[in-house]
Amino acid sequence: MDKEGRVPPVYRCGTLQYTLRGLMVLFVWLLGGDFAFTFFEQIFGRFVPLYLKDLQASNSLIGIMTGSIAGAVNLMFLPGISRWSDECRSRWGRRIPFLAVAAPITVVSLILVGFAPEIGTWLHSRVIAHIAPAVSLTAVILTVLCGFVVSFHYFNMLLCNGFGWLVRDVVPYEWISRFLSWFRIIGTVSGIAFSWYVFPYVIIYRKAVCVGVGLFYLVTFMLMCWNVKEGEYPPPPVREHKPGILKAYAAYFRTCFSIPIYRNGLLCSLIGGFSGCAGPFFLLFYRDTLHIDMGDLGKIFAIGSGVAAVAYLPMGWICHRCNPFRVVITAGVGNLAVTVLSFFFLNNKEMLLVFTVIGSLFGVAGALGGAVMGIAVLPTAKFGQLTAAGNVVGCGIGILGNYLVGVFMDLMHSNYRMAYVWSALSGLTLIPLILVYRGWKAHGGPDNYVAPLPPD
Repeated sequence: MDKEGRVPPVYRCGTLQYTLRGLMVLFVWLLGGDFAFTFFEQIFGRFVPLYLKDLQASNSLIGIMTGSIAGAVNLMFLPGISRWSDECRSRWGRRIPFLAVAAPITVVSLILVGFAPEIGTWLHSRVIAHIAPAVSLTAVILTVLCGFVVSFHYFNMLLCNGFGWLVRDVVPYEWISRFLSWFRIIGTVSGIAFSWYVFPYVIIYRKAVCVGVGLFYLVTFMLMCWNVKEGEYPPPPVREHKPGILKAYAAYFRTCFSIPIYRNGLLCSLIGGFSGCAGPFFLLFYRDTLHIDMGDLGKIFAIGSGVAAVAYLPMGWICHRCNPFRVVITAGVGNLAVTVLSFFFLNNKEMLLVFTVIGSLFGVAGALGGAVMGIAVLPTAKFGQLTAAGNVVGCGIGILGNYLVGVFMDLMHSNYRMAYVWSALSGLTLIPLILVYRGWKAHGGPDNYVAPLPPD
């Protein structure tokens, strides 16, 4: 009781119970992990496309290494890992063991990406030049880099998905909208810090940046894993016979695609993944076509992130009070309009700033509304599998999409403005999104929704 004799509220998530103070401590650790995680991921997303271009990689290879490899990794391994995590029972929980193993290996992989030219040069001079002198130094460096990129994508896939599953398992539902808004704010602030202070130097100080950011992330994220506690889970389903790989995959996709509301949600992921493949080429458009220097780009990205950080707090309230489906649909229309207008009118850094700020506002609405929508629609018992299915589908189509967008850019003779044409395909997501909304209403809507359970 407090001094006035009132019993403080207790918030529950499964078997976990929190006072308000305990909930705030949980948020501090989760948000600290998110800050470090977002800062860490910025290196790969904003550094590698420029890095590859400077290593004389083709647009097709840039598409493959920045997206297709990640798609292949997710498609091959995420179905099994998500199911394994949902059914894992250990003294540390079912999510944290995966995060604690994946984080150090992901950091090492990124550091090796930063040192790929030196490692490739050493291999070429000491080994390859003697056994295959026709192989060029550039080919060796790109091959080495590809190997490290594959390792990064595999273990980072565990981190990206496992972190989201952990949040769903430990944060009480009545706080989830507000937490996700803070979650996005902290991630956005992390992006601002990276864009302003680190991005201008990622090429010229790539080794120092990869090592420094990687170690900062590792320490912070492991502290989060140590201090966040999972609750107890009901026993996993008993399986008398362990199916083979093909049968396990068939059962996984049968589970995820068997119900229309989830199937339409996965179709949104498919279209979004395909249209998002153009992302790496926007950076090349800004730098190589518009000739905006790295310093100005970093500041523009930071300003856009700052606007997003301010917008997340009221957007969290809007998603909590209003229908998240309407928020996401509105964001989809707005993002499509920004994409089309950018194609025609983006010609200098001033216009880039304008479209970045406007796009940030719609991006906030889409990201936060989509997260709340997913938690509202998906059943807790199969949350990991069904959210992973969205990533698998999006990344699976990305295998083809990233290669095709690279080929498309080669056919366009590196006219990177055409990336906006590809990105405009995202407007097609509005069709299955409306069908998800109708399915949600058919199963009870905002007051009586019961998530349909797919078969095991």
